[in-house]
Amino acid sequence: MKKVFLFLFVALFSASSIFAQYEKAISADPIDLLVSTVFNVTYEQKLSGSNSFTVFGSYYNYSDDWSAYGIGASYRWYLTGVIQDDRNPISGLSVGPMARISFWDYTGPNPLNLDYGGSMVVVGGEVAYKFPLGNQFFVEPIVRLGFIVSDIDYLGYDPLGLGINIGYAW
Repeated sequence: MKKVFLFLFVALFSASSIFAQYEKAISADPIDLLVSTVFNVTYEQKLSGSNSFTVFGSYYNYSDDWSAYGIGASYRWYLTGVIQDDRNPISGLSVGPMARISFWDYTGPNPLNLDYGGSMVVVGGEVAYKFPLGNQFFVEPIVRLGFIVSDIDYLGYDPLGLGINIGYAW
């Protein structure tokens, strides 16, 4: 699995097409996968010159006993005219609200037959900065601060998210 993501990482940086204003983007966070066995994929759709909508999916292998998959969405305001120019409206600094739901499963020892697992809802916000790489590829450091709305007993999951997405725009 690590070899596949290393290949994708090299392929992203070796492509040579001209960066243009784009309407859509897809990205993944290979560092989060390598460090904490969490796989995140994000699709972004431009709505206007300074706004976009994202949908993201995740798979968490939180520990030997806990795993989950989840979906989420965010709305982004790109701070055009304030911090950056208007050349690439879907790049640069963005802020906005986000929400996600994840469905957790516990597969560890359960001598008391307790009902572990369930769904967790997180709401909060995100800050991201999309750096174009001179072509249709980009790197995007992202910070998500979430607040757990529905918690799962015995999980101990922290909804703070830090990552670096690598993606392709068209």
